[in-house]
Amino acid sequence: METMSASFKWKKFDSQYYRFDFNGDGSENQRRILWKGQGIGEPGSHFPVIGDLKMAEGSHYFRIHFMCDNFKVGGATADCPLNKPIGTTKHSWYVDMSTGDCFWGSDDCQTRSILVPNPGAIARLHKFVAPSTGGIASFKINYDEGTVMFFFNDEYLGTVIRDPDLKSKGPFYPAVGITGLEGRAATALPEPMPAPILYNYKRNKL
Repeated sequence: METMSASFKWKKFDSQYYRFDFNGDGSENQRRILWKGQGIGEPGSHFPVIGDLKMAEGSHYFRIHFMCDNFKVGGATADCPLNKPIGTTKHSWYVDMSTGDCFWGSDDCQTRSILVPNPGAIARLHKFVAPSTGGIASFKINYDEGTVMFFFNDEYLGTVIRDPDLKSKGPFYPAVGITGLEGRAATALPEPMPAPILYNYKRNKL
């Protein structure tokens, strides 16, 4: 059965560091979140923004447009702390858009180098190279299989999580963490799109 991407809005974040963007009429655009900081490493860097899409069982697919490679995109539980970087507690996981390293509940989420992954990473997506101008990150969560698959610009790039107990650790919601000087916005894409096809041969079998 085809899994379509779900529409959602951003809901939970620390307003000291984030705010909604505005529509042309001056109303809040709750699908587009902006980080208020002015540079990498400032207070509030990569603190989580959590969407309102509850993913509790079965299969789910969601898409997020990010504007530069300083983003961390993934998922979080409803009780995820908003005052700690995403991925540093058991309540959130993510893919680092600059390296392809994946973290879940790690105190140290810093990448050692392009060639040597952080030993605390739960996975590394070796084929992933994000341009500095960003792109579309999407995830397919399958609780029956206990997997979280990652897609960049609608191309499958690998499995972030393999955990038979994944369902008991959720439900999860879409989440991002932002920092940087430019491109400090993340948009929850509303248009329904089918999850990309996974081929059973070498083309994208990772």
